[in-house]
Amino acid sequence: MYVLGAWLALQVADVLFPGFGVSNAAIQALVWAAVLGFPAALVFGWLFDVGPAGIRRTPPAGSDATAPRPLARTDYLLLAAFAAIGLALLYRAAEGVRHAPADQPAAVGVVPRESVARLENSIAVLPFTNISNEPDNEYFCEGISEEILNALSGFRQLNVIGRTSSFAFKGSDVGIAQISAQLGVGHVLQGSVRKVGKQLRISAQLLDEAGRQVWTETFDRELANIFEIQSEIAAAVAAKVASQVTSSADTGRPPDLAAYEHFLTGRALLHRRDSDGALVELKRAIAIDPDFAEAQAEWAIGRMIGDTSATHLDAARAAIDRALTLQPKSLRARAAQGLWLLQSRPPDPAAAETILRDVLAQDPNMSDAQLWLSNSLDAQGRSDDALAVLQRAVRIDPLHPSITGNLAQLLISRGREIEGIQILQNAIRQPNPSYAPFLILRDLYLGSGKLVELNALAKEQALRGVAHHYTITLSYGVLGDWHAAQYWLDRSVRDFPEFHPNVYASAIVPAWQGQHGEALQRFRAALTTNEIDISDEADWIQFWYGALLARAGEHAAAIEQLERVVDPAGELLSQTGPDPQLDGPHALAWSYLRTGANAKAMTLLAGLWQKCQVKTADGGIRNGQFLHYCAETALLRGDVDEALAWLTRAVAAGWRDYYLRLNDPYWAALKDDPRFQVQMEIVRKDVARQRVEIERIDATKDFVAKVDAAMAARKSTKR
Repeated sequence: MYVLGAWLALQVADVLFPGFGVSNAAIQALVWAAVLGFPAALVFGWLFDVGPAGIRRTPPAGSDATAPRPLARTDYLLLAAFAAIGLALLYRAAEGVRHAPADQPAAVGVVPRESVARLENSIAVLPFTNISNEPDNEYFCEGISEEILNALSGFRQLNVIGRTSSFAFKGSDVGIAQISAQLGVGHVLQGSVRKVGKQLRISAQLLDEAGRQVWTETFDRELANIFEIQSEIAAAVAAKVASQVTSSADTGRPPDLAAYEHFLTGRALLHRRDSDGALVELKRAIAIDPDFAEAQAEWAIGRMIGDTSATHLDAARAAIDRALTLQPKSLRARAAQGLWLLQSRPPDPAAAETILRDVLAQDPNMSDAQLWLSNSLDAQGRSDDALAVLQRAVRIDPLHPSITGNLAQLLISRGREIEGIQILQNAIRQPNPSYAPFLILRDLYLGSGKLVELNALAKEQALRGVAHHYTITLSYGVLGDWHAAQYWLDRSVRDFPEFHPNVYASAIVPAWQGQHGEALQRFRAALTTNEIDISDEADWIQFWYGALLARAGEHAAAIEQLERVVDPAGELLSQTGPDPQLDGPHALAWSYLRTGANAKAMTLLAGLWQKCQVKTADGGIRNGQFLHYCAETALLRGDVDEALAWLTRAVAAGWRDYYLRLNDPYWAALKDDPRFQVQMEIVRKDVARQRVEIERIDATKDFVAKVDAAMAARKSTKR
């Protein structure tokens, strides 16, 4: 009876607790109460019987009596003891339910059951499954799916969810109904591809929002017929999704098949942010078929992803020109042209806007073009327009990391922090999250001084195996825990050997510790050992090198290096990160001042100071990192009082780079100023407080073992 009653009570609690907002952890309190009460129930059942006559004493073993005996005085004392035990257990259970911790957000890797309003005539194309015996066909299958997606985008009546969002569920066990609800679509297309030599079998299945089959077809053809199959599938699906459709425009001549396979692989790698591998595959496609316009355009886009050098921009421009010569109406090439105008030196965001609006007028489903248009508007100071474009873009590609990231940043900058953080946390919880939401949250937590949250975020990123371990390295570096920072830096090099900046990793911790000469020596050794020309590196790496030169006192070399990547009017050609070692403009101004080029320094600093005034005019900027950047700008301009005023604001907002700046030569002149010492002591104490909390967490959880297990599981899955 006790076991049955306890089981029923737990079942009722499991059903009712969520409905009344009671934490699931409260059920654990009931389970423990039931377990602890079982011995008492066992003893009670041995001593007493419960029947129609009430509670009676069980006859002793070996007794002649067979019927239960009436209760004696001592029996009442025993029953009182059992009642006391029962009341104590009930009290313990009630307290456990009352004090149970609130439920945590959805576990990592589980997509929350959120839904949005469904778009009319909408469809998402999931990555087709590779059922060939060759794992290398994986990229080919993804490419087929994307080609069908692109073909569907050509039908003006359809709303086609972007590739990034549709492919976010690859390898997960999320059901069709949940996918359609989260993406806000009425239909989902899925399928499989078997490729054996020159033979091809493609099976496609169209499902409605509930996962019911609407249409299915299997195509057994020669590989040479791949373009016809894709067109047939797109036309059939479009007719099912929308009542009336207009044929999509002719996309030009079909490319060489071998070139096409390399193109599909290259584009898939580019989506995975493997730029090096993507560029190799796309180059092979171009070598086989020099007149393949789409390959030329995609190669140009790959060349411009992230920070780029002048050499890369020149090569991208040549590829775009070639693509437009081959196919003047190529929307992808035109979109690449808009991106090039944004990346050029100096950028031309107004011209980029004109081109990208024209592209989107013809293909409103091209989410990349929506993203680049919002960037062009933001670069012109039209943040309201940029926000409106991003809000449209997120409807067509709701899980695109850059779109959601930029939208979250804009919302946060407008004081809508909770809304922005929710967008980022939702992106992180997806089955295959990108680095972007981790990066934005990293900068948010760092700028607001939330070092415990920063460390937790970094650990989550490490467990998911996203990008690299730099975030967790930084989280310990800010705490001044150099041992842990060095461990995770070394671990990042080992776990992510393909990450190019790893070649300079040995310079990071010495630079943070103020050993600038040692850091510079290690950076130079990396350049020599790997035969790298620094001018071919991304802007942020050139900033890094220039800042090391400046801090190490090699000012002439710093000027020569940094003048290539910093505009003399104070326009940043690349964003500065949370690491002060990456700040090129201030390093250049410092070197100007140390070599007597004061006029150049003041021109550069005037541009930066103006940005500080504009961006903080309405009080919207509350990021401690940015406010400290402005404090340092004032300091380099020679206005100590202004610098200390901004430093005070930065500390209040959450600037906590105490250990990263402890031996910074820029601030050395204020080291003995009482006002400076007061602010630094505030920062030091708060960092110490948060370090104690993180050390307490680390002492109770073997996080390294968890990362080891997660890495091993991912490697096993890949095999």
